[in-house]
Amino acid sequence: MSLTAVTNPFMPGHGQQPPYLAGREHEQKALLGLLGYLKSGRGAPRNAVLSGPRGNGKTALLRWVVQQVEDDGAIDAEWLTPSEFSGLDELATRLVPPRRFDSLRLDTFSVHIGVGKLGWKLEGQRGALTPLLKARCSRRPLMAVIDESHTLPSEVGQVLLNASQSVCAEAPFLLVMAGTPGLQHHLNTMSATFWSRAEKLGIRRLDKRAAAAALERPLAAQTPPIACSADALGEAVAASQGYPYFVQLWGASLWEIVRESGTADVDEAVVAAAAPAVGRSQSAYYQDRYQELEREDLLGVASGVAEAFAGQDSLRRKALNGAIAAALPEGRNGTTEVLQCRDRLSDLGYVWNPPDGDDGWQPGIPSLMAYVKDQTT
Repeated sequence: MSLTAVTNPFMPGHGQQPPYLAGREHEQKALLGLLGYLKSGRGAPRNAVLSGPRGNGKTALLRWVVQQVEDDGAIDAEWLTPSEFSGLDELATRLVPPRRFDSLRLDTFSVHIGVGKLGWKLEGQRGALTPLLKARCSRRPLMAVIDESHTLPSEVGQVLLNASQSVCAEAPFLLVMAGTPGLQHHLNTMSATFWSRAEKLGIRRLDKRAAAAALERPLAAQTPPIACSADALGEAVAASQGYPYFVQLWGASLWEIVRESGTADVDEAVVAAAAPAVGRSQSAYYQDRYQELEREDLLGVASGVAEAFAGQDSLRRKALNGAIAAALPEGRNGTTEVLQCRDRLSDLGYVWNPPDGDDGWQPGIPSLMAYVKDQTT
């Protein structure tokens, strides 16, 4: 068999969507519901916060919602990451491009706002972003997407969070933020009420049905179509553990084996042939994460936590705290130290507590825990 496509569909280019966004129906419905307010000329009743360990597909979901906005054409979308702005002037310039909104009546604002060659000049006035953004959104609805929000400087983030609540009350505006599990703590340092009032979406690993669809549908869409046997698909899904990044690795490797071998189907032999390439990529990923834990002096604790999770999908708070305390040195395992250590493991995505359910604490990637445990014993 000769595939018409020469580009691997499971390895999209930078900024492109995966071939099929599986298992995010709940999150998609929630985001579309919030956008509905903007289409009706109103501000969203709450902002959206997406959180989850790295590799779970938060950025892919953000790209999807931005694409919905762009395809509709009735709402503007602005995508930012904190690395693109260092202060309020840069943030305001991205959200309200001066050249596009040069006719705003600045003399009607209660604060002084100037404009220079590089953009708006708010002169350090923390309250200046609100009237500027409100005037901009009154002309055309805006969804602002902040990816990697866990790196947002607190002084800038606090202004943005306060502005979003004020603007939404009077103009069609929606703020969508995404980040690692540590995002909740980070946002709470900026505004005590923002997190509790937000639409909280925990981006989890995929269930078996969604992981299978993420592999099967892009293969079936090839020319000619590639079919997967149920047993082969089950093996690949089980090996991926529903972790979207690993699902992507499996899809890419299966596609390459089919392309090179000329077979028309993915059977257990194809899965076996694809496994070594996936394994090498996974090993490199595990090593990076292991070294990250090592630099943070968390390997002993991470190994103890892995032992506590053995054979379990989740742990209650008390059990997780107990495992951390037992792994810490005597005299350094008090409540404060345990919670600080747990928060750091959560920041790194080694464990996390999904914000939109009562499922207990979960592993970021179960197989990473097995790797850490094996390497440290």
